[in-house]
Amino acid sequence: MQRKSIVLTGKAQAECQCEEFQFDAAELKANEAIIKTSMSLISAGTELSRVYAIKQGFSYPVYPGYSAIGTILAKGQDLTHLNVGDRVFYSGPHASINRFSHVGTTQGDKIMKIDDRLSDKQACLIPLGLIAMNVITACDGKLTDTAAVYGLGTIGILTALLLKQSGFRVLALDPVASRCEEARALGLEEVFSCSPQEQVEKVKQLTQGRGSDISVDASGISPAVVNAILGTAKHGQVILLGSPRASYSCDITPVLNAIHMKMLNVKGAFNELNPFSVTDGLRRNVLRDFETVERLILNDVFDAEKLISHVIKPDQIMEAYHGLMYKKEDWHCVVIDWKEAD
Repeated sequence: MQRKSIVLTGKAQAECQCEEFQFDAAELKANEAIIKTSMSLISAGTELSRVYAIKQGFSYPVYPGYSAIGTILAKGQDLTHLNVGDRVFYSGPHASINRFSHVGTTQGDKIMKIDDRLSDKQACLIPLGLIAMNVITACDGKLTDTAAVYGLGTIGILTALLLKQSGFRVLALDPVASRCEEARALGLEEVFSCSPQEQVEKVKQLTQGRGSDISVDASGISPAVVNAILGTAKHGQVILLGSPRASYSCDITPVLNAIHMKMLNVKGAFNELNPFSVTDGLRRNVLRDFETVERLILNDVFDAEKLISHVIKPDQIMEAYHGLMYKKEDWHCVVIDWKEAD
C-alpha cells in the first residue's frame, strides 16, 4: 500500500511525500501496532519551531506530528487493552499509516482507545487538553485565587477554560484580537487584547495592585514568561506550560529579584515526564487525565468546532504552516484530514 507522510526537508520547506508501505502482522513486536490515520493535529509551537528553524540543535529532515487519530489494523500481543478495529488516539507523526511502538511509561508514546461518542475532529483536541491539564495538577490553588493566562493559542484557551472549571477567577491575555474573540466565544469573561508591554500593568490593575495568585505562560515565548513572573502576587505561583525555544536577551536581574523578593514558586509543566498508568499512591497519570479531557470534550467545555479553525488536505501543509506563523488572526488550530490520502 501507499503511505503518505509530511516531511520537513529544510527551513520553510515542507512537503507530502509518498512511499510504499508493507507490513506482516505476524512479525510485529509485542508492543507495536499498525494504525491507519484518519486525522492528525498540527502542534503549532513544536512544529513551527522546526519548520522555521526557531529551535536550535536539530537537523533536517524532520517527521513532525504527535497527535493522530486512527484505526488499528494489526497489533502486538502486549497491547492487551486494545483490539484490531479500535479507533485510537496515538502520538504518531503526520502520515496516512504508521507503525507505532508503545512503551507505556510516559506521555511520549501514548495510545488509547477513543470514546465512540467523540468524532475524529473532536478527538484531535485530546493531546492539547492533556498539556493544559498540567496546569491544574501542578498548581496549588484556592477558590479565592485569581489566575492569569498569558497567551491564547489553543492550549492557552484550553488552560483558561480548565482554570475556570476549577473555580478560579481567570484573566486571559493575548495581543491577537481574534484569539481573544475566540476565547470569549468559548465562555471566558475577562479576556484582554493588549500588547506584551501592557500586560503586567493590566493584571495589577485588575487585582488592586497585588498581581495574580497563579500565572501561567501558555505561549512558550520568553518575554511572556517574564511578564508572568513580574505580574504575580507575593507568595504566588508561576507555571511554565510553554517551551521557550527562541533566543531572547534581557536584564534577568529584575526577574530573579521578583522571584526572590515575592517568594514566588516557579514550576515547569512539561507533560511528557508524567507516568502513564494508574499507580496506587499517585494521583497523577496520563490515563486519568485522558478520561478527564474526553469528558470535557463530550460536555462541550472544549468545543472542537470553535477551536479548530481549518481542516486541510496533506498537500496543503505549507499553506497551513505559513498561516499559523504569519496569519494568526485567521489560523488558530489546524487538523490534517488523511481519509482520502490513499
